[in-house]
Amino acid sequence: MDPKVPYWLLIAVLTSNLPLRPEVTMRLFQAAYRLHKRDESVERLHGDLLTGKVVRLGRDMVLGSVSGPAFEAEISTPHGEGRVHFLLTRQGLEVADEALESGNTSLLSDDPNAAEEIAQLARAARKNSGGYVN
Repeated sequence: MDPKVPYWLLIAVLTSNLPLRPEVTMRLFQAAYRLHKRDESVERLHGDLLTGKVVRLGRDMVLGSVSGPAFEAEISTPHGEGRVHFLLTRQGLEVADEALESGNTSLLSDDPNAAEEIAQLARAARKNSGGYVN
């Protein structure tokens, strides 16, 4: 994963009791986005990168000027186990929605290439907006 991926455009972490690498953050975004789009409650995570579950809390939250649907994840990574509370940013939702509209249905599957495609779109959105806009 490109270390310059602006994953912070996609999710805002409210609390976490373990450090989150960009790859883990992108995977949490993918799971949360699918839950949000499908109006589902829980997604189980399985893989080398992390295992656990992401839960849609069913409400929007605000952190300063950042707002969006709220999620909680219980995860296990090679760097430890923990709980993460986060929200999908409005900009992250827009980037992913644009990808879906352009035919990228991998966002709604477990396609590992989807994270890089999202990252490319987010970089372009950041470039076009001049910075973070929510």
